[in-house]
Amino acid sequence: MQQGIAQGYGVCPVCDGTCRTEVPASQPYKKVMMGYDPETNTIPCDNCGAQRQWGRATGQVKLNKEGVPCTHKYSRRNIGRCLNLYTCEHCGDSYQIDSGG
Repeated sequence: MQQGIAQGYGVCPVCDGTCRTEVPASQPYKKVMMGYDPETNTIPCDNCGAQRQWGRATGQVKLNKEGVPCTHKYSRRNIGRCLNLYTCEHCGDSYQIDSGG
């Protein structure tokens, strides 16, 4: 869990600051998912950082327009040949993914 919470951020509501989320039992490919831990049946939280290319879960997220920690809803916009910009509709958080090789 994180040491302190940055201003304008709060504890991630998806993982409760643990940086890990449970994988549904119905997920057939969980054993090959990046960061899967079979002992706890968890993966890195994809709401507080692990959704980013080379990102790591932090346990913190930006506050949304209502001032509460955000459960992100990202929309994608292609900004280059293989470059996509993802922006959260609730808090404005954004990141880029380059899928080019």
